[in-house]
Parts: sequence; structure tokens; C-alpha cells
Amino acid sequence: MERYFVACDAGGTMTDVIVVDEQGHSVIGKAPTSPADESIGYMESLEEAMEQLGIDPRLNGRDYGRQFETAIYTGTSMLNTVINMSGAKTGLLVTKGFEDIIAQGRGSQTFIGAQWSEITHMQYRKHRVPLVPRQLARGVTERIDMFGQPVIPIYEHEVEEGVRQLLVDEGCEVIAIVFLHSYTNAAHEERAAEIAREVMAKVGREVIIELSSQVAPTAREVSRANATVIQAYASNTARRQLLRIEEELGKVGYPHSLKTVLGYGGITNIRYPRLFEAAMSGPVGGLMGAKYLSTVIGEDNIVCSDVGGTSFDAGAITAGVLPIDREPGFQDMYVNVPMLGITSIGAGTGTYIRLDPQTNRIKLGPDSAGGTPGPTFLEAGNTTPTINDANLLLGILNEENYLGGKLKVNKQVSYDLFKEKIADPLGMDVYVAAETCLDILNVMMREHLVRSLMVGHDLRDYVLLGYGGAGPMHMLGYAGDHPWKAVVTVPHAGAFSAWGGACMDYSHRRHKSVATMLTPDLDDAMKVAYLQPLNLAWDALEEELMTELSGEGFAKEQISTTRVVYMKYLGQLDDIEVTSPVTRIDTADDMRALVKAYEEQYTKMFTLVAKPDVGAYQVTEVCVVAKVNTVKPKLRKHELASKTPDSTAFKGKRPVFQHGAWHDADIWRMEDLKPGNEIDGLSVIEASNTTLFVPREWHVRIDEHDIYWLERKDA
Repeated sequence: MERYFVACDAGGTMTDVIVVDEQGHSVIGKAPTSPADESIGYMESLEEAMEQLGIDPRLNGRDYGRQFETAIYTGTSMLNTVINMSGAKTGLLVTKGFEDIIAQGRGSQTFIGAQWSEITHMQYRKHRVPLVPRQLARGVTERIDMFGQPVIPIYEHEVEEGVRQLLVDEGCEVIAIVFLHSYTNAAHEERAAEIAREVMAKVGREVIIELSSQVAPTAREVSRANATVIQAYASNTARRQLLRIEEELGKVGYPHSLKTVLGYGGITNIRYPRLFEAAMSGPVGGLMGAKYLSTVIGEDNIVCSDVGGTSFDAGAITAGVLPIDREPGFQDMYVNVPMLGITSIGAGTGTYIRLDPQTNRIKLGPDSAGGTPGPTFLEAGNTTPTINDANLLLGILNEENYLGGKLKVNKQVSYDLFKEKIADPLGMDVYVAAETCLDILNVMMREHLVRSLMVGHDLRDYVLLGYGGAGPMHMLGYAGDHPWKAVVTVPHAGAFSAWGGACMDYSHRRHKSVATMLTPDLDDAMKVAYLQPLNLAWDALEEELMTELSGEGFAKEQISTTRVVYMKYLGQLDDIEVTSPVTRIDTADDMRALVKAYEEQYTKMFTLVAKPDVGAYQVTEVCVVAKVNTVKPKLRKHELASKTPDSTAFKGKRPVFQHGAWHDADIWRMEDLKPGNEIDGLSVIEASNTTLFVPREWHVRIDEHDIYWLERKDA
């Protein structure tokens, strides 16, 4: 019986499901995202994919799920819970004097993701609505110092009274406990949890308790508090969405549990207790897919760019190292949870196009029509033009091929609304105005890559990878004239993030703050002694992870672990992740091996001019990654066909508006193109889930792995 991998990426606009067989063949299903019940969009896109495999889910395929080796979900369920403020009513026990820690937050949280012009003007800054309002916070007298020593004992009667008030008077459904410096010594938090359970037994109400020392045992108090509150507030609400998907999969015979993707690129069961680590699972699959792709094309430096309907997400793999952000911004909060370093702006095909009433200039987004109501041409209630309306008007999108022709498109509606709301007020031709909007969007995305993500890096060292449903349509626009080493995309770009989810291992990771340094005045014996906190933290984290994965059904011999440090030169601001070449630091040789690994990694990532002369180092954090290898999809190697595509791949010609005039473009069917084929622009290559637009200045070459290399004709 054929076995399949199923992976899903539920974005803000579309839900993509990719089904991959054991030989590496894949099919893609696509449906509008359904935030109220994500199982609807999931199953609709899954059923479309199965139909492409010759299985009709509505007739004879009700048990087709038994052929699935695994099913993976990435998406927006927890994000939606936070955005919609629809999580559990959460109470907070915190060190007395810090009751405002969530409501006040950090000053820099008020401009997360803002442009410099907005950061410098106070009127643009805003505090988000706190997940835990001030009236649901209770202070407790206690203090652990930064070295883990209790300096003020915990006032147990204050814990008892605070818990009673939160349970009885406030009706809280979850309690988060966040005490200062608990990452160095969790004794006070653990005692507070014991007292809370005693109070629950007395009042006859049992609620979930989350401890910051278990959720995020790392420094930076506000970020640790935010992470703990998100876990308490949103994880169980989001889990219900995931369980609904698993329930629907069970109805078609899927015998296993649903898996989800963690923000740092691991896969776990949806019953994983620290589910808040999956809050940003959506864009992660793209970077993990790119990491796997890099091993195929032999490139260690890849810029990943994902264009969807709602956002433009970007991240950079440098020297083969995935970017880990240990204090990312999430919904205007900094959180102590490791996530792949992905930056986003509100720019996608659903981005609204308006005129600024003050300046009468074109203004794009940042809000979006999403999958519902979608572009105006769907006639689903939206009357504000979007980027996809412009793509349709310019001939780039095929009105007969939107979502493979499943949805009816009314091009005249796009024309009439764009003329009324954009072109006429500007005194411009409709098509010139539409092309101007695309140019502005491409500049926004280009600037986000070049002026933000890639500051300090040489673009000539990096391959630009475009994916997402609209990545191939826009990538040559935002690639621009910049000297990228290469520009590539893949035929399954529309579900690349979902495909990347299937490329991951089943893995968990844990972090813990440490504080130690090595200076030139220390002899080898003292340096080894100073590094002993690494051994203690590594051992504790590894024991925790082995227990956790064993509890999920894995044998200990299946589990491998990797030990990681975060180091920097003393005095520099940013540390980097370094995989330790040794499992313990017991000898001078172990110490020197660790320092050598750090210096080699630093040299790959930065210029030599950044390296100081004095050999002083600081270790700020350690991490253990535990993983179980999984079977992954393959990028098969094909024999190359001729440069000229088969005549069956040619669909004809269509007028496309470019550079202020109409031109006849060659239209190609992507499914009929073969490795070895080459195509000149001006061309449009169409698939049911994506469109690759090739301007006149560009050329396409398909390699033996079915990867599309886009090259300038004058290169």
C-alpha cells in the first residue's frame, strides 16, 4: 500500500496541503483559510490534493487517511487566539512590586516592526492591550537574587489569598506564576504552585497552572513573563483547533496523532505541553525547506522570501546556520521562546490599495483582504482594490485559472472599482495605475530584504529563493537589479512551507541562561572551572528532554541530542549559536575545542574586521536539542530533457501590460515543463496553485531537480 506524507501551511489567506509519496512525487491542494474552524480549510485542501492522486474523498475514499504515514500542521490557530483576544481568562501571581509587568511591558515593545520614521515619532507608538489586565495580577512578597539565592522568603499567606481571589472573585481559568530570577532557582514558584493546588482543592475549582521556570527558564524578565502568559492564555484554546483537525482526519482513517511545527523548526505532537512554542509555526516550514534545499543545490547562504496573501516573510540562512531569535517580537510583545529569525511586513496579494486622504498618494496596506472576502473580483463583499486585482488587470493572473479555475472571477468588477477608487482620482490610466501599485509593492519588499534583513551582508554571496502562493509572481520584481548570486524558485512554491514541514525531524529543544566568561588572565584550569555551569545546565536539560520524548513513545536509542552554546566576544552585543564539538567541558582540550568552534563559526558569519584581538569570551546561554529522525520527502534527480519545452506545455499568448504598454506574453503550463527546459521572458508560467511571471529581461532554466533558476539575459 502506498504511504504518504501530509503537511499543511494555514496562512492568513490560503490553506495549502501538500501530499508527498515515498518516491518524492507531490500534489498540492489549496483552499481559503477558515479561522473560525481551521479543520474546514484543512480538509478542503486535503481533499483537492487527494483528487489529484485519483482518490475521490466523497465517493470511495473515506478511509484514505490510513495511508498517511504522518500529518503535520503549521498555521495560525494560536496567533488568531492572541489577535482576537479570545484566550482563557488568565490570572498572574508575580513578585510584589511587579504587578504591572504585563500591562507595562517594555518601551521597545511599542514599536516592534515599525519603520524608523515611526519609531522617532511618539504618536506612532502604542501599547498593546495586555493579555492579563492589571486587575488580574496579584503580588507576592518573595525574592530570589540573580545568583539563585533566596534573600526574602516567600510569604505563603499572600500566595493563598492571591490564588483565592483569582479563582473565586475573578473567575480565572488559568494562573501564571512569574517570580523574579526563578530561572536560577525555581523553589519559590514551585512552592507557590503547591499552595495554589491546595487552595483549588478547598474551593472546589481546578485550573491549569503555568510556571515561568518551566515555560521559559531564561533571563530577561518581561520577555519571560510574556512567554508564560501566552502559554497560559492561548495554548489550550489553540489546541482545541488542532484537535478538531485531528478529529476530522480520524474520520477518514488517519490512525496517528496530528503533529505541529515548533517555532524553532522541530515537529511535535499537538498534545505537547509547551504548545506556545508553536505560536509562529507558519513561516517556519519555508526556512526548514530551504535548509534542505540548500543541501541539494550546494549553497550555504540562502535568503528565503515568502509572498502570501497577507504578509511578506523573510529570513536568511548564513553559512548553513538557521537564524534563531531567542527573544522575538510576537504580537507587540517580546517573548523568551526560540524561534527562527523571520521578519515580516504587511505586503501580499491581498494587500488593500487606497489613496491617502491627506496626500492623495497611493497607500498599500498594511491590512489585507485575506482569503475572506478576498480580492474584489471574487465579489464576496470587498469593494477595496487589492494587489491581486492589479495582477488580474495587467494580464499576469489568468482569470480562468484562479485557484486552478475553482473560483469564478469577474475582471470587470476589478476594473470598475480600480478606476473609480484609484485611477480616476489620480488622473491616471487604469493600467498605468495598476502597474504603479505593483512597482510600489515590489519596492517595499525589496527594501525589506536589502535595507533590513540583509544589512551588513554581501548580496553577491546569497541565493534568493522565492516561494509562497505569490512568490514566483513577484520575486523578479523585488529581486530588482541587486546582484544576488542567483534567483530560484520551485514548482511547488505555493506549498513550499508545507513541504518544508515534512522535511523536519521530530525534535524538541530547551534553553537555560548561564553567566560565565573566559579572559586571557585565567589559566586553563580556571577556564575549565568557569565553564562547569555549562555541564550542569546541559545535563539537566538533556534529562528533561529524554524524559519528555520517552513519554511520547520514543525509545531512548531513537533519540539523539546535540549540545549548543551561545557565545560572544566579551564586550560585543550579540552572541551566536555554536554547536558544541564536545559533550562536556572537563579538560583544557574540551575548552579549547569549544572556543575553536566558536571562532570558526564567527568567521563564517562576519567579516574579520569585527573580530577583536583580545581572546575574551562570554557564554550567555546553553541549549540542548533532542531529535528523532523521520522519513522525509525527496528532491528526485531527473534526466534532462531538451532546452525547448514540449508543444503540449505551450498554452498560447496573452497580452500583459509591462513598462507602460501591452505586450504579447507566452503562456506555459507548469505541470508540463520538464527538467532541462528553458524559457525566455516575456512569459507567464501557470500552475493551479501559483503563477511564475518572467519579465522580458529574464530567462528561466529548469535543473535536474526541477528547480527553476532565473537569470538575467544580459548576465
